[in-house]
Amino acid sequence: MASGNKMNSTDTASKSEPATFDYAGFIDGFEEVTYWHFAWYTKIMAKLVFEPSQKIDTHHQCRFGKFVDNITAPPGREADLAEVQHLHVKMHRTADALLASQVGRCEVSRDAFDEFSEVQSLFMAACNNLLRAAMSDACRSDL
Repeated sequence: MASGNKMNSTDTASKSEPATFDYAGFIDGFEEVTYWHFAWYTKIMAKLVFEPSQKIDTHHQCRFGKFVDNITAPPGREADLAEVQHLHVKMHRTADALLASQVGRCEVSRDAFDEFSEVQSLFMAACNNLLRAAMSDACRSDL
């Protein structure tokens, strides 16, 4: 790693890792794709009301999924990112189930809607926790 060559030989890899992590890039990108996932959520609600037969993007096709599939977690935040990724996949699966519950019916399954809403809340809380932790870590590393 090129930035590792500039360090004193007494520095450890764990000390250099947070200093070389691109916190600003992670935070900016994560904020942007979180916004786009709010837009995705709105599209789900619109599909329920106006276009129930249309398919939705998979978790790898949406902007959020593409972003989290290709980023490195901030140092020490791997478990937080894994939780966000897990809930993101679950959110897409519950959205599929929610939309499928309406096919051939006038209204959606209440259980499917409740599960989707619960996963949405957990997903947003996990995103906020990861973003807040990354911002705190960035401040400590003197971005």
